[in-house]
Amino acid sequence: MTNKPILDRLELKGILPSNFLHGFASAAYQVEGATSKDGRGPCSWDDFLKDFPDKGDDACRSYDLWEEDVKLLKQFGAKSYRFSISWSRVKPKGGASDPANEAGIQYHP
Repeated sequence: MTNKPILDRLELKGILPSNFLHGFASAAYQVEGATSKDGRGPCSWDDFLKDFPDKGDDACRSYDLWEEDVKLLKQFGAKSYRFSISWSRVKPKGGASDPANEAGIQYHP
């Protein structure tokens, strides 16, 4: 097995410009899970999906497995990564003047 990033091993040469920035992205609700962990408050998606079997309670468990996610990004040769910040994790009560959740802030250094 090679240590060369997966993107370098794919047959993309000649297809994409040499200065093409291949990036990755995620959305907090879709990947984090841990909807009731470390003081996270409810968000609009929690309310919207409460009557459906597929919710964000577990998602991809990125909240707990973020180090593995970073390893995967490195394996894929990621040069950029865009992620969203869960407001309900940082401000569990939802208001701008409400107290911040220190655990939520520490998760998003």
